[in-house]
Amino acid sequence: MNTIISNNLKRTSERIDPAGNIIDARTKQIIQPVETPYIPTAAESAGTPAPVVSQITPISNPIDIQTQIEQAEAKVTELKELKRLKIVEMKKQLEALEQ
Repeated sequence: MNTIISNNLKRTSERIDPAGNIIDARTKQIIQPVETPYIPTAAESAGTPAPVVSQITPISNPIDIQTQIEQAEAKVTELKELKRLKIVEMKKQLEALEQ
């Protein structure tokens, strides 16, 4: 058995993030993600499909949502009134400074 060593050796290094992915040093993007081995669950290995669990979160009471909308609208009208009063006050100050 013959072993041949090349004359043109190139030293290479790879950056590996804490998750084990190989990343490009310049762009910090993942070049080769870590592949996790697929391990079937006990139900799948027995031949029966695993039950599908719904990921939908329950919506709170629609009455509560309507109340929140009404409170937000009331707050907006209150802020508009404060804005109008501030504008009137600033105009009075401007007139006082111009005199």
